[in-house]
Amino acid sequence: MASMDEHLPESNIGYKLLMKMGWKAGQGLGSSQQGRKEPIRIDIKSDSLGVGKLEEENYYHATSTAKRKALDSEKIAEETEEERVQRQNKVQKQESIKKELENINAAFYCALCDKQYTKISEYETHLSSYDHNHRKVIIINILIKKDKHFYYMNNFIIFI
Repeated sequence: MASMDEHLPESNIGYKLLMKMGWKAGQGLGSSQQGRKEPIRIDIKSDSLGVGKLEEENYYHATSTAKRKALDSEKIAEETEEERVQRQNKVQKQESIKKELENINAAFYCALCDKQYTKISEYETHLSSYDHNHRKVIIINILIKKDKHFYYMNNFIIFI
């Protein structure tokens, strides 16, 4: 078997075909021998990536990791007074939104089952569930046995 480092033997079919068409060993291909003198080197790919994909990945990898991402502490140390005020306002706004959502969601809390819901549909489904009503009946029976006076109103037990 021939390799890229040694010439084809004269018994090779391709070599014989070239000789028949007028080519002589050591000359270039073409009518005026201006073409290639050496065969085109074949590189066998061992990966399953497409042509040029590895170079593309290497390029993106190099550009994305050329400079590391700054830590929050570094950003805070380098920020201006105006940027600091904007950052603090943003944090305060997020905290106020979070507190407001907690206040809104407080209406969807079941004290009997100690469960919090975020949607009214989930809360109403829970109120009509077997689990909730079973707990309610058990608690009411316990209170009756203890001879406690109470009202059950709006999902809350109110003692008299």
